[in-house]
Amino acid sequence: MIAAYIEGYGQQQPLVIGQLPTPKPAANEVLIEVKAAGVNPVDFHIRNGMIADTGAHTLPLILGWDAAGTVVAKGEQVSQHAIGDEVFVFAPIDRQGSYAGFISVDASLVAPKPRSLTALESAGVPLAAVTAWQGLVQDGQLSAGQSVLILGASGGVGGFAVQIAKSLGAQVIASASGKNAAYVKSLGADEFIDYKTTDFAEVVKEVDLVFVISSGGDLVKRAFKVVKSCGHVVSTLDDVEAEFVAQHDVHFSRMWVQPSGSDLARIGELIDQGDIQVHLDSVYSLRRINDAIQRSEAQLAVGKIVIDMTAD
Repeated sequence: MIAAYIEGYGQQQPLVIGQLPTPKPAANEVLIEVKAAGVNPVDFHIRNGMIADTGAHTLPLILGWDAAGTVVAKGEQVSQHAIGDEVFVFAPIDRQGSYAGFISVDASLVAPKPRSLTALESAGVPLAAVTAWQGLVQDGQLSAGQSVLILGASGGVGGFAVQIAKSLGAQVIASASGKNAAYVKSLGADEFIDYKTTDFAEVVKEVDLVFVISSGGDLVKRAFKVVKSCGHVVSTLDDVEAEFVAQHDVHFSRMWVQPSGSDLARIGELIDQGDIQVHLDSVYSLRRINDAIQRSEAQLAVGKIVIDMTAD
């Protein structure tokens, strides 16, 4: 099968496009013919060597862990999916990825593709939307009537976070670059903060949750200043010292997203109900995979970057 993979780690290491063996599904797995794959920051982080020393992967390593496509084979233990089903999935990051003609994955992690979306749109959903869902609901305990500040609201995770929070009945304050204000407001944000001109810590007070998707500086520590007592701060990237957390009456979580077929199915329902829209930043063919990852690493994307596996 055709695939895009790395043969070594490093920031300047390009992905190679070549032929690799088609995986065979285990007893609990389905084999998906990939029609589209999503691009996420974890792709270039892993290429750069983020977990190279953990032994999680073997080279060559196919990157990409979002996929939308069709079930073409399945193991003998699989009953919830049929051959020909259109599905999407956030595949485990410690396995081979989705920048390939086929991916084999645990059937319990796979969900029906939203009826209202194309394969390209569906491929932009899984990892980012599940991250947003778990950060808000699981780690952040967000519920109707509460307030949330989302730092980094214009990217893939942030865009889904704004919409999921609104679907939960929360008041949403969103921070991003001013050039993306119209986009973020169109997602349903109640208030918008241009982080380039305004310090959120000076204008936001007593929110129930701060969801920190951006990275760098002292963002997470500053978030503690605007959360009410017994509120939550959830970070997708940066951590803080346990001693700092202990000085505040705030619940803190450096979250680690986990693939979940049930979470993905719930997100699919919200999409088909019209509560979540999918905004594609750009679409690339597999032969331009390195351009796609470069755009992601440069933090230029507003919405999701996807790979059209059917394009020349």
